[in-house]
Amino acid sequence: MAKLIKLDKDVTIQIKDKSEEYLTPDFVYIPFPPKKEDLKKEVHIKKASMLYQDVYSPVSGTLKSVEKNILSNGEEVNCLVFLNDFQEKREKTYATRKKINNLSKQDIIEGIYNTKIKEKLLQDGLVTFLISGIDDEPYIENEAFLQREHTKSIADTIDALLNVYPKSRAYIALKNTDNKTIMAYQNVLGMYKNVEIKLVEDLFLIGKEPFLKKYLHMKDHDVYLKASEVYEIYLNLKKRIPILEKYITISGNGTTNPMVVKTKLGVKVLDIFKKFYPEDLGDCAFYANGMMQGTVLDLNRLIVTRDLDGIIIMKKVKRVAKKCIKCGKCISICPFHSNPLLAYKLGMQVKCMHCGLCTYICPSYIPLYQYLRGDKRE
Repeated sequence: MAKLIKLDKDVTIQIKDKSEEYLTPDFVYIPFPPKKEDLKKEVHIKKASMLYQDVYSPVSGTLKSVEKNILSNGEEVNCLVFLNDFQEKREKTYATRKKINNLSKQDIIEGIYNTKIKEKLLQDGLVTFLISGIDDEPYIENEAFLQREHTKSIADTIDALLNVYPKSRAYIALKNTDNKTIMAYQNVLGMYKNVEIKLVEDLFLIGKEPFLKKYLHMKDHDVYLKASEVYEIYLNLKKRIPILEKYITISGNGTTNPMVVKTKLGVKVLDIFKKFYPEDLGDCAFYANGMMQGTVLDLNRLIVTRDLDGIIIMKKVKRVAKKCIKCGKCISICPFHSNPLLAYKLGMQVKCMHCGLCTYICPSYIPLYQYLRGDKRE
């Protein structure tokens, strides 16, 4: 893999220290499952009821219609539209557990709602938990905010996991520039043995599993979890509910009010904007999931799903792509050492993780990521 680099960032973009909330939408929009036969199409739903595998209703309410909306990758999908009755009625109500560090391994596994997380913890011989508390995408700070606001809950969950995996340890990876999150952990981690902070450089992609493991010399069978996944486990075990809400960041130089918002899954992004952004943003571009790895989208039908991390609002800058000068920078910076020019010039498919580095480094301003995604008209 190529050597990771530090990105140039606009230091004037500063996100508010306290997150905002948008937890009372009139409607939520739930995408259809890959297989329609898996769908439980109920007219009345209760909060936290399972609609299909790993997808739960974030509200209680009534099914009103089916409507096409857009995911963070630009895909258009059919969605169930539920009218929120604001009753917050749950199908099954369990008492909140007083403690989770006395649970057995079986209790923990059975208590986790997310299939992917459960599969990670079913591996044999786990000795190291690598927790990534890193936001890679510039101007997105979901992981940082979640950790600062739920530090002890995350630490309690890590402790509960270590108790059921003998001789295991946990490392929480943070950027050495993230002083607020570092301090939040330092204030509580003295209470927990076998949990250690690992500071890493502020390099783009450093928080992703293969790069972080290589940087810290971790083994392939060590378990990698994002801090948000650890907090999800906490909600599953402590509150005994699935994940129904998430943090998304709204920032960029196109707004004077950058923030992190806690919202329900299934909310329309436009509804969040109507509450927090009455300002005129007509001369801006909106990047779903960031400027490097994200996609420029129209906000009108974009919905909040687990895959949406934020919206970056940037003032439009007119750049004219020039002729390729064959400098080779796009090849040298690619984490896979692929050749983006094969996609640009010949329309070929090349190995790509859609990190955006080739477009970022190109001196001719060629939007190579559009060709790598197969859509040069984006």
